[in-house]
Amino acid sequence: MLELREGACFPRVLVGVNVVLALVDAIIAVLAFYQLIRIHSRNSQVVWTRQKVFHLMIGSSSMGYFIYFVLALIAACKGWPCWSNSCGFIVMAFPKILFFAAFLLLLSFWVDLCHQANDEDDEYEESSSQEALLDKTSNKPSSSKTDGHRKRFPLHFFNVGSRQKIVILVTVLVFVVMMACALIIWIGMGKNHIDSAVVARVYVDFFAIAILLLGGALACYGLLLCLKISKVRSEQASSEMWKVHRYPQPLYYGS
Repeated sequence: MLELREGACFPRVLVGVNVVLALVDAIIAVLAFYQLIRIHSRNSQVVWTRQKVFHLMIGSSSMGYFIYFVLALIAACKGWPCWSNSCGFIVMAFPKILFFAAFLLLLSFWVDLCHQANDEDDEYEESSSQEALLDKTSNKPSSSKTDGHRKRFPLHFFNVGSRQKIVILVTVLVFVVMMACALIIWIGMGKNHIDSAVVARVYVDFFAIAILLLGGALACYGLLLCLKISKVRSEQASSEMWKVHRYPQPLYYGS
């Protein structure tokens, strides 16, 4: 869908597929943003948690896909020359990066749950499902000068956990690669030996490999979490049975 013929629209089947995909992405975006607003209304004291950031990324990614499918139909019928090159590539790649970053953030949360015992020295990592992705600095009594700066500059500085820094670094790296590929594709529009289609194919293959690796990591840590949860439940059940055998209930007989 990267290369569109100028002055020609999609066949009816492809138009129907694009419309259905656009509607599905729009529904997912609405549900994700609704869930984000509902979570924020329940826990407005903590500005950003992993759960909030995850829903924000999913909603933004789905909205980006919705825009892409709509613009793809318009560009095919209007014959936009830029769409079949760098413009369409950027609009297609940006929501994919957000989608990748969202599930990379989810993976970091699962890694924290699996390695919680080994990360006690990290003061920014928390174990609850509402774990803050960006923790506020501690609320300590400050001078009037500091309060004045806070009033004039409402933005707060946050402490980011070690694994969240890795998520941000990987996302920025993928974004830089995407922009570099878009620039090469744009240069390939001129009279040179650069094949824009090959560059786009290489990026798509690279991103597909990254998604496969992320999916495998999610599957492995999801399995580890399921095993740990089942182990905890079995230990709780055995402890309850031990209490029953250790302290049996007295038997009462009727008269």
